[in-house]
Amino acid sequence: MILYNKTILLPNLQSLYELLNNNDNESLYTCKCVYTNRIAIKHSINKKMHIIQIWRTKSLFDYWFDDFNHSSKNFIAAFDYTIHKNNIKINYLGVNTIEYNHLYNNSLDEYETEDLIQSLVQFVKIVAKKENKNKIILDIHKNLRIYEKYFYYLGFQITNRKCFDNPFWIQSEIIL
Repeated sequence: MILYNKTILLPNLQSLYELLNNNDNESLYTCKCVYTNRIAIKHSINKKMHIIQIWRTKSLFDYWFDDFNHSSKNFIAAFDYTIHKNNIKINYLGVNTIEYNHLYNNSLDEYETEDLIQSLVQFVKIVAKKENKNKIILDIHKNLRIYEKYFYYLGFQITNRKCFDNPFWIQSEIIL
């Protein structure tokens, strides 16, 4: 897989969606200039958790001067997942949406957010197929607002299982 323990610069959000949906095509991420508006995506592994961070950057060197966490002004999204014996668990998915524009700059609008979430879920489906896992699990809040807005239409089904670390969250899953 191209996106594995590295940072990649992309020219725009559309290239990011294409990379997440087709992670084997090396020509998708060839950026000629490192000193212009770019989208950076970084994949790393920490204690078996796969961590994907996405942010806006004007230079590759911005990476060394900003920690690119969720409070960064350039933050776009963060996505964490763990590969288990029988499934893949999405541990965290955070997107800098227009709903939270009081917290961050460079928010994504509703359509960009939907496309990004869809691409991230598609990326995990590709990983699941390569790892021979038949299920992806995602914890959702009981009020189901975010679930109905984004994940229901991607095929996630609500289960009766409660989330292990929060009683107000339940598990949803998609069978591949």
